[in-house]
Amino acid sequence: FGIALQNQKIIALPFPLALFKKLANMEPTLEDLKEVTPVVGRSLQNILNDDDILKNTELNFTITEKYKGSIIEVDLKENGANIPVTLNNRKEYVDAYVNYMFNDSVKKQFEDFARGFQRGCPSTTWKMFLPVELRSILFGHTTYDWDQLEKIVKYRGFEKSDETIKSFWTVFHDLREKNKRDFLAFLTGTVRIPGEGMDNYVITIVDAHKEDPDQELPTVYTCTKSLFLPRYTDKHILKEKLLYVIENFRDIALA
Repeated sequence: FGIALQNQKIIALPFPLALFKKLANMEPTLEDLKEVTPVVGRSLQNILNDDDILKNTELNFTITEKYKGSIIEVDLKENGANIPVTLNNRKEYVDAYVNYMFNDSVKKQFEDFARGFQRGCPSTTWKMFLPVELRSILFGHTTYDWDQLEKIVKYRGFEKSDETIKSFWTVFHDLREKNKRDFLAFLTGTVRIPGEGMDNYVITIVDAHKEDPDQELPTVYTCTKSLFLPRYTDKHILKEKLLYVIENFRDIALA
């Protein structure tokens, strides 16, 4: 993670915001628990909102967990098994539950993770970021601006005014949203956009220099985000070839 951050590489492992809060020494909240385990999060929220739940449920300051094949009961506070949850202490119960889930139960694992993260990328290089910003930088996002993508593309062997390029963008903008996302995955290896947005993408469309272009498929170098595009003789052929690689590139790569 730390090395990925230092080298501005997107990681396709979308960890929850709570992890980045902990890296920034901020306490995760009930809202963070809802992201990780929505059912439990909603249940705790209902305890806070609905007085009748505690009338019909016998809760105490414990949590049950599976440990080495057995179900165990863990106190959320000292002598928790003998402390009932009431209207007066339900907020304390929810806070203790959240604390256990994000801190006590994963203490060693997080310490090991944080140590490795710091080794790869010292905190001086990322402490200025908010947790949500840090997550976006590492994992990117899926808010697309396809018009912006067209603006930032560079060309090699083509001019923007070439008919092949005009046809390409006409075809691209007419694609379904899913096809556009798949094109991005075909070209870059991921459907996620860097946290700083498309402005810092370096994407190049290169003349493939094919003798018989209509018989060829577009190809890519994902490491340089380069699309090698044959000079198809008309827009319909371009669309057919582009759609084929977009819809089948995963199978083609494995062939």
